[in-house]
Amino acid sequence: MADAQYKVHWFRSTIFQILVIGGVFFCAPGMYNALSALGAGGLATPWYANATAAAGYVFMAFLCVTGGIIVSQIGVNVALLISSTGDIIYAGSLYLNSKNGTQWFLMLGSIISGCTDGLMYSVEGPIVTSYPEPDRRGRMLALWVFMRNAAPVIGGAIIFGLNHSTNSSGGVALTTYLTIIGIMCAGPFISLLLSHPEKVQRKDGVKIVFRKTGWIRTFTEWWKIVSSRDILLLCPLFFASWFYIAYIGTLQTQYMNVRTRSLCALVIPFGDIAGGFIIGNFLDMKRLTIKQRARWSFVSLMVLNLALWVWAAVLTKELEDKRPVIDWTSGHLFGSSFVLFILFDLARMATQTSLFWILSQMSDDFIALSYMTGTLRGVEAAGQAVAYGIKSSNTTDWLSIGMNVGLITLSIPFAWLVIRKIGVVEFEKISYAIQGAAESDEKSVESDRKEVVA
Repeated sequence: MADAQYKVHWFRSTIFQILVIGGVFFCAPGMYNALSALGAGGLATPWYANATAAAGYVFMAFLCVTGGIIVSQIGVNVALLISSTGDIIYAGSLYLNSKNGTQWFLMLGSIISGCTDGLMYSVEGPIVTSYPEPDRRGRMLALWVFMRNAAPVIGGAIIFGLNHSTNSSGGVALTTYLTIIGIMCAGPFISLLLSHPEKVQRKDGVKIVFRKTGWIRTFTEWWKIVSSRDILLLCPLFFASWFYIAYIGTLQTQYMNVRTRSLCALVIPFGDIAGGFIIGNFLDMKRLTIKQRARWSFVSLMVLNLALWVWAAVLTKELEDKRPVIDWTSGHLFGSSFVLFILFDLARMATQTSLFWILSQMSDDFIALSYMTGTLRGVEAAGQAVAYGIKSSNTTDWLSIGMNVGLITLSIPFAWLVIRKIGVVEFEKISYAIQGAAESDEKSVESDRKEVVA
């Protein structure tokens, strides 16, 4: 049926919901990412900051994987409101540690931030995969990526403006943290604009069903989904997809002065935005079949990721030999590292966007997608926890390089077993994990569709 047959109010439209979830992410994890882009959260040394980040990612991993259970019980709106607060506390702990050396609060702030971010990822994942119409899913994912990474760009511009004259190594100005905290405080208010799933209006007239189940059925569905064969086969790639970030942050802190790190915080997120838009538009390209889009994007991204690690190995050898303090006037060393960092972010975001698209091909149920995308973010966070744990002491960069290459190479054959099914065979629909309830739920969905048409 033509889209024009269905009246969509802008406040309830899918694009508005993506803008809301993107706005919340802009204020909370997005501004956190802006600080992370400085390396060590803008502090003078990376080791303790990496240790606190590792602790935060452990809790984030747990909440990502189990957060869908919480979302299914307390609802999307309350979960998003709660999840928008933790990064404010973390930014405050960075400020106090930089000013007074209050390290215990930095650890507590990182743990709280990890918990709330984990819950947020359990909310945003199913929204960006189940809310949009199927033929606009790639572009809506690209819009979400843009909103997520506009925060590091704007946050990076603020950080750069406050620190551009500091051409020595060390920590950033204290006013940096206060400015970022002020922006973060808008997040809880933006979260109140989100529509409940069943009130969202799609152009194709299909309503989004938010199923409410008891605790026993909830845990049973969750376990069947997170332990399903296809999800487990994708887990190595989930784990490897963000493993690189501790290496990059540490490299910046070790070898770049403050103003160059600030410039990185400003410019590098454009790589994320570019990666999201390139892959998002490719995944919506109707000239290619779904099978071709899935396979070509996967092969291209894996080749790109491995090629970047070859480049990283060459750069690391040169940095270890010369032990420079890189400024933006440093010529070859600055250019080589700067471009590499941008391309790493492009590859990272393109890979993650494609992973969300892959999951959206496996189910169309909001709760199931919450469990699936939560597992994606949880395993990613576990990878980050291990990566930051490795870099919480002065370990060799070659360990990080070797582990990244090894993890990507290991994940490829397992992920391929899932990729080759997309557009070829029908996935086992884990939308309704308990078969006894499937029939009644499907009748409910059909009733909703008839109501919309009427």
